[in-house]
Amino acid sequence: MAAAYVARKMGVPATIVVPSSSPQLVVRRLQDEGATVRIVGKVWDDANAEALRLSESEGLTFVPPFDHPFLWEGHASMIAEVSASLGSGVKPGAILLSVGGGGLLCGVIQGMKDVGWMDVPIIAIETVGADCLNAAIKAGKVVTLDGITSEAKCLGAKTVCQRAFEYSRSGEPKIISELVTDQQALTAIDTFLDEERVLVEMACGAALAAVYSGLISRLQEQGRLPTPLRPLLVIVCGGSSINMGELSALKEKLHI
Repeated sequence: MAAAYVARKMGVPATIVVPSSSPQLVVRRLQDEGATVRIVGKVWDDANAEALRLSESEGLTFVPPFDHPFLWEGHASMIAEVSASLGSGVKPGAILLSVGGGGLLCGVIQGMKDVGWMDVPIIAIETVGADCLNAAIKAGKVVTLDGITSEAKCLGAKTVCQRAFEYSRSGEPKIISELVTDQQALTAIDTFLDEERVLVEMACGAALAAVYSGLISRLQEQGRLPTPLRPLLVIVCGGSSINMGELSALKEKLHI
């Protein structure tokens, strides 16, 4: 969505390749931004392979969705803004975010380096069935999932980016990788909508589920997070692939 928006603003053509699992509202919004949309494959990895092929065969510039330092630099700016708002010497107790391919995670860590927050733990949340980071950590190497079974399609990369995996192995910052179910993510969307009047997609609901499901408290009980815990920084990302109709359809599909 960002690539299509920027291309329109700059007056250059954009071809966006998405998998068939993408909601129709996403396709329509991309087209509304003036992009040419190609639907290829069932999961993000299929679409990414086609985008790479197009860039090589047609001489186009390939813009990756998460695995590039320029993108990480953009994500890092969030941490700079939060640090400036908190003031000198003030840090959150932990940073909570969702993980798909790992771009947001890499950018947040880059921002943490910039502001001196590398002693702040990160709670990295994925949904069951879209858990490439968690699988890589358990395997001790980058792995490719057999498929994506989660409804959190925006988290649907089968392989986490190498840099994100390297961060998970380095121990600085401490990365706590946890999973939530689709049902927990969807319930969190509903709760956040009631509390904040903001509708977010499943990818974001995954991170919010860690708060609403009691996961943070359990991590404290296990000694993996300190007690008491300074205020938690929750990165609320993504609402472009959901509307009330999509929310209702997800509830019906997941029996909520």
